[in-house]
Amino acid sequence: MSWDVEDSKKQHEDHVQAASEGSSQSGDADDQTDQHTSLQDALEQAMPVQVEVGDIVKGIVAGVDSQWVSVDIGSKDEGIVPISEFPSADELPAVDDELEVAVVRIDEDKGQVRLSKRRADWERVWNRLAEAAESQQVVEALVTERVKGGLRVDVGVPGFVPGSQVASRNLRNLERYVGQSLRLRVLEVDRKSKKVILSHRAVVEAEREKRRQETLGRLQEGVECEGKVRNLTNYGAFIDLGGVDGLLHVSEMAWTRVKHPSEVVSVGDTVRVVVLEVDPETDRISLSRCRILPDPWKEIGRKLRVGNTVKVRISRVVRTGAFAQLIEHDIEGFIPIGEMSSKRIAEASEVVRAGQELELKITEMRPKARRMTLSLVAAEQDRERAEYREYMAGQETARVTLGDQFGDILKQAAVAADPEVPAVAEQPASVPEDTSTDQTEQSKPEPADSAADDTETSPETVAEASGSESEAAQADGGEE
Repeated sequence: MSWDVEDSKKQHEDHVQAASEGSSQSGDADDQTDQHTSLQDALEQAMPVQVEVGDIVKGIVAGVDSQWVSVDIGSKDEGIVPISEFPSADELPAVDDELEVAVVRIDEDKGQVRLSKRRADWERVWNRLAEAAESQQVVEALVTERVKGGLRVDVGVPGFVPGSQVASRNLRNLERYVGQSLRLRVLEVDRKSKKVILSHRAVVEAEREKRRQETLGRLQEGVECEGKVRNLTNYGAFIDLGGVDGLLHVSEMAWTRVKHPSEVVSVGDTVRVVVLEVDPETDRISLSRCRILPDPWKEIGRKLRVGNTVKVRISRVVRTGAFAQLIEHDIEGFIPIGEMSSKRIAEASEVVRAGQELELKITEMRPKARRMTLSLVAAEQDRERAEYREYMAGQETARVTLGDQFGDILKQAAVAADPEVPAVAEQPASVPEDTSTDQTEQSKPEPADSAADDTETSPETVAEASGSESEAAQADGGEE
């Protein structure tokens, strides 16, 4: 039994030793592989780079003198770039800067490789434009001038944007784009003929379509949103909601009748509207402006009653009457032709005209039905009654009798006609003068009609006075 245990231990030790030796040999093999790989890499790096004319390579600036910029591109020959390709000191590279250059010529006799940074830049631009045309990538370019048929742009090389590819409807005013940076899509690249055709409209339409899909995804019936007025027609306004246009019909612009959309909005205005309907098949969107405004018909019942007189402006005249807008309220009422005149008329235009301002009486009002009936005849009748009552009230306060007007005159006439009643006349204050002359003048009898000269008498009173004088004269004659 003890012998078996010892043998097992010995066999185990032999296995461990063999495994360790195998592992050591495997590690040595791995080290040898790594050393071989690193040596191969070093040899490859030490070998000069083979370049050909037209290649675009990167190198490290090794030196700069008055004529050349030396660039180490990894070849056995020295790479040089003319210093004339760096017109300013700011563009001149420093030692150890990395440059991307193009191989122009290889001179093995002199051991030089002529390089060009300009050519590398030019090739890089054409390569980038070719990639952009293939991938539909958007590039930015500065508009340098307006040329015949379109715009000239700078995309590293001269490019052309046809007028039909400019996102503008006014092709006569393309000069306004000069000096602006435009987002463009490359339509065509021809390196041999050095031709690049680009489009601004394609970018604008693509971005608009993207916004359109996003907008359609969030627009639903009842959603309130803001938009910009893009165009006006006789029947409404088209509102840009962000890539998609909605129609704001003229009947949905205000609670009152609108003759033309220009009375409410103008092109470029920002308006707030509510979505009435979205047609997914045609992508037509119906909008309303008045439905997010306070409804005047909900308030009119608390402000006006049947029988009230209101100021209105005639908005339109029709065969059966006229529509009138209440000046102080944003609602419209109707005047039937029978309520325009007490006389029979054939047409409403005989009495009223559009734009005329009147005072009318409310004869019927149904806010729920959004209807109001007005009357010009009733308003005129009320006005006549008020004038009559005012006139009669003035007559009662200013009433004067004949006795009040002629009482004093009749009293004076009665005194002059009765001889027994001495006439009382106002005497002026006595002044001490020659009394003989005054007494002589006072002793003279006064004419019979002196009283009539001093006072105005009626014809009856004058007749009575004349009769009395005649009787007195006859009596005096009989005595003589």
